[in-house]
Amino acid sequence: MAIDLSRLDGSSSSVQGTTRTSGTKSTSAVESTTAVSKTSASGDTVRLSDEAQKLQQITDNLRNQPSVNSARVAELKAAIADGSYQVDSARVASKLTQFEAL
Repeated sequence: MAIDLSRLDGSSSSVQGTTRTSGTKSTSAVESTTAVSKTSASGDTVRLSDEAQKLQQITDNLRNQPSVNSARVAELKAAIADGSYQVDSARVASKLTQFEAL
């Protein structure tokens, strides 16, 4: 379950893996650990366990990482263009068999 709290308090953080309570008692393990709480205008409460906070932080860090190594791509393009790029067929075959073994 994902809850975006950006509209509640003006911040832009999104919350993943949360537990929502609205006047009922929940017995989940997530609520039994140390947690951070946020309350909306309607009185609903969202509690984040330490693990959920760490997971959110890791997710945010990964989201900020580039998905492509631009320097490596430029290096490979240049090597292909000037004809110096050499394919190691034994390595390709090894990687293919490792992939197929999964």
